[in-house]
Amino acid sequence: MRTWLFGAFLALAILATCASAQFGGGFGGAPEAAPVKSDLPYIRCGVCEALAKHAFRQVKAVKDALKPGKKLDELVILEMVEKMGNPTKDEGEWIATIDLVEDGKKLKLVEHEEMGKCTEECKTVQRAAEEILSDHDTDMAEKLWQGKMSRAQFSNWLCYELTKACAQKPPPLPKDRKPGPAFQVIDPQEAQMQKMMAGMKEMGMGGQMYDRASVEKMVGKGGPGDEDDDDDEDDDEVSEEKGTPAAGESASPVESTLEGAKEVLSKARDVAGAAVDQAKEGLSKAYSSAKNLVSGFASGKADEKGASEL
Repeated sequence: MRTWLFGAFLALAILATCASAQFGGGFGGAPEAAPVKSDLPYIRCGVCEALAKHAFRQVKAVKDALKPGKKLDELVILEMVEKMGNPTKDEGEWIATIDLVEDGKKLKLVEHEEMGKCTEECKTVQRAAEEILSDHDTDMAEKLWQGKMSRAQFSNWLCYELTKACAQKPPPLPKDRKPGPAFQVIDPQEAQMQKMMAGMKEMGMGGQMYDRASVEKMVGKGGPGDEDDDDDEDDDEVSEEKGTPAAGESASPVESTLEGAKEVLSKARDVAGAAVDQAKEGLSKAYSSAKNLVSGFASGKADEKGASEL
């Protein structure tokens, strides 16, 4: 089990290293963009209406997918709503599609079909959404769970009654306001990698980086330090006491797990030594595997039985 856990961690660390070298930001690359707080009064109403629209549509889509007679739990809706202010979550991707466009004395929200790089305008929209959700996510989840409102009614309730975000017209843009950066479409694979990196950062794995030489050394030794070798031998003895099949018989779940760990380590070493283009080609599969691992760690269900199923 310990070997498998190390293998999973090492694979994630290597992927993060490759991502940092290619994309930058968050893992020793360029610093993250900051929101333009002075723009918040001009977009608060528009962001509230966009949030209401996407929240309503997302919850409706999940409800429609349920089997007849099934009802969506309110806690599930609350979890969805809480993530809608984070562009690195599926529920918050709408934030990264918004472009802030100057239109005379107004700052309009223009939604694109594709996601854009989350620079200062994206961060500004995120901040406006977070301000709404921080105090009203529970109220939003309750209304969406009840399902008694149309989308227009939900938007009016949220933006005019509850938050007052649209109660007054936004002030006119000052003439000396500097226009924001142009909207830049992000590569889908880059967006997936940023999601994975954000998930790792939430787990406290965002600051540990390895160069290729260190990775090769770690893989060769089987982990950072060999102090646990005796423990592994003890684990083997315990397995034998529990009736682990002898050589020549079918592999036990533990043995299968260790074999899987070896495969993970082998693939991780290949990724570490590959060029950036090669890393991008396998990014979708790597992200899917890493996401499953992150979910396993977060839920605390990575026991021997669960590991053997992988």
